[in-house]
Amino acid sequence: MKVSERVRCILCLLFFAVVFLALTVGSYVRESATWDEPQHLIAGYSALKFHDYRTDPEHPPFIRMWAALPLLGMDRIKVDLQKIDRVASAGWVMAGQFFFCHDMLYVANDADRLLYAARFMIVLLGVLLGVLLFCWARDLFGFWPAAVVLGFYTIEPNILAHCRLVTTDFGVTCWSFGVAYFLWRTARRLSVGNLFGLVALFTLAQMSKFSAVLLGPVVLVLLVMRAWHKSPWPVHMGKLTELSTRCKKFVAAVAVFAMLVFAGWLGIWAAYDFRYLPSNAPGWRMEFHKDPRILQRMPTLTRAVTWIDEHRLLPNAYNEGFLLGQIKAQNRSGFLAGSYRLNGWWWFFPFAFLIKTPISVIVLFAAGVILAANRWERIVNDAAYALLPPVTFLAVGMLAKLNIGLRHILPVYPFVLLLAGYAITKLCAKRPWPRRPTLAALGLLAIVELALACPHYLAFFNQSIGGPREGHKYLLDSNIDWGQDLKGLKQWMDQHDVHHINLSYFGTADPAYYKIDCTYLFGGPFFDDKLVANPSLPGFVAVSVTNLRGLYFPQASRRVYRPLLEMEPAAVIGYSIYVYWVDQPW
Repeated sequence: MKVSERVRCILCLLFFAVVFLALTVGSYVRESATWDEPQHLIAGYSALKFHDYRTDPEHPPFIRMWAALPLLGMDRIKVDLQKIDRVASAGWVMAGQFFFCHDMLYVANDADRLLYAARFMIVLLGVLLGVLLFCWARDLFGFWPAAVVLGFYTIEPNILAHCRLVTTDFGVTCWSFGVAYFLWRTARRLSVGNLFGLVALFTLAQMSKFSAVLLGPVVLVLLVMRAWHKSPWPVHMGKLTELSTRCKKFVAAVAVFAMLVFAGWLGIWAAYDFRYLPSNAPGWRMEFHKDPRILQRMPTLTRAVTWIDEHRLLPNAYNEGFLLGQIKAQNRSGFLAGSYRLNGWWWFFPFAFLIKTPISVIVLFAAGVILAANRWERIVNDAAYALLPPVTFLAVGMLAKLNIGLRHILPVYPFVLLLAGYAITKLCAKRPWPRRPTLAALGLLAIVELALACPHYLAFFNQSIGGPREGHKYLLDSNIDWGQDLKGLKQWMDQHDVHHINLSYFGTADPAYYKIDCTYLFGGPFFDDKLVANPSLPGFVAVSVTNLRGLYFPQASRRVYRPLLEMEPAAVIGYSIYVYWVDQPW
């Protein structure tokens, strides 16, 4: 790369980083914790500080530990892990940990102080993913198309929504894309640098989220494709040579895959401190595989986990956490365009993608896939590495029964933007009319759609359904309302001189922490259902839209707040909390 080209790339990435940080940090300081963040944050801090892995074992600990890293430099953080010793593993994981994390974050400590520092660490992963996307797009398409791809990444609402939350979703998104990128580079040249990047990112993915196991078959298929391809495989290990026969290429592919498997296995043990038990308490062990209800529901998986756990091939918290996560995903209330189901819809994620992705990105992605598939050689050499991973994540999501959030297919988004690069390259061509005006119009549309939702990225819906205000008619939970708008509610109360409110809040944050004086209504708070009372009327009633439509209520109670939907709200807070003036019980 020439010096001028290098300088241009550095300036582009610096500008991206500044804008990206402004968009993410400027929004997350306005939001309360989402439903999962207290568990993730306390689990990460407990693992990092005390080497205790008992909190929320449904995910490997690395990303949470990464998020909790700044907390090591803070004083006066209070976490009493001895409380866990007195609780059996089943009772702790299914209920006790949620109350524990709430108390640790909102009663014993200053929640926002801890949360903001941890969220910034996830934002840094967002910057890293942007750099990886730019590098791959530049290698494929050149500087200007790569800069445009990076521009669309910078303002992609789903990326912005999840790269500032202390969850595992964005971590696996970053690592998965990095694995595909370095695998593509390794397929072009088997060098020490490319192999190191591939192994490191693959290992980090396995240490961060259970869904990263999908990368194993994806990498294997792509390595076999590379070995089968007729072109020689360049090798640069000290000296430049090449593997010319399929036999030699297959041996190299098997060796690379074996290295990844071993590194991933070793990384998992390292994430759990090379210790089988989840804590220093010798008698405390997770044994969900012994539950007859779990064995009945998933007998094959349960027996496999039992065998792995008995032979201690993997840490206890990893084995049992994987089993628990699979079991809990089997029956979960879902909402889609007015319908409710426990076992989901196969078309949930394609539909969610179409209404929660900017229209410009959908158009460019569709055109890019068509252009990439136009030549077989292009698919084998380049496009397969960008196509197979998202297709795999999407296919598994469609087969699963867990339909609670687009975030479960978040790893497809950087690949979508990369594939859009094929269309962007055509639109950046030297013929200015009508290509460049078309690209400018698509970019402007993306900016307008973001502006209409900013800074409430989590609640983004595109204009095909009318934007964020109409989103709750189609999707709920983490697609629009994940408990993030308590601070916005408090701000509205202060601005309108409202001293007391009736509140049905869907989330794990504590209204009292934000000095919200309220009467708790049916649907909350989870941490003390004894506080629930009848509304104080006449007065304002604030209801999270997930509760407004009764997603997680018993079927007989689903219509509790339905009459409010027919009323004109006095305010809509961040598209997730609806406020009504009510004179009498409805």
